[in-house]
Amino acid sequence: MKATELTLINEAITNSTAFSQLFKQYRPLVLTVLRPYHLRDFSHEDWLQEARIAMLKAITRYDGSSGSQFGPYYRMVLQSHLRSVLRKHFAHKRRIDAAAIPVEDSALESLQERLALRSYEDGLFMRIEFAQFLARLSPLEYEAFEAAVISQTDSSEDPLLQRHRRALERSRIKILKFSREE
Repeated sequence: MKATELTLINEAITNSTAFSQLFKQYRPLVLTVLRPYHLRDFSHEDWLQEARIAMLKAITRYDGSSGSQFGPYYRMVLQSHLRSVLRKHFAHKRRIDAAAIPVEDSALESLQERLALRSYEDGLFMRIEFAQFLARLSPLEYEAFEAAVISQTDSSEDPLLQRHRRALERSRIKILKFSREE
């Protein structure tokens, strides 16, 4: 390893100009290593920033006194760092973030309006279906159902409910059957 390159590496730890010069020198290696990687919502500049982070790790740990070359060492650190980025991105707890699609405010408002309209429609359907259910009841069952559910009277005090206890039980069975059908 040349002494000038070792000096540049040691200087790049604290000097941003030397760091930029070193990064520019190894940019072809960076582009070669980055070529196969792609993540949604990760721009080219994001990948270069990750390469800069890896270079900072490499220059702080690199010891060129044994004669080893910086290029292969930096390639190894960069590849390891990129695998860590991918591992973090695809972690189980972050999968929902990776699959998320950003929604604009106007699209969100439109969705809220559609949900409100759907909620209103669901309420109308429920009223229609409830009317259909009530039509299935006999007059005696309807009277017992109305007294128990709509009026919400206490069955122990109301003599009408005590007299129609069987009709109320038939109403309960019909409502369960009706809910399973719909």
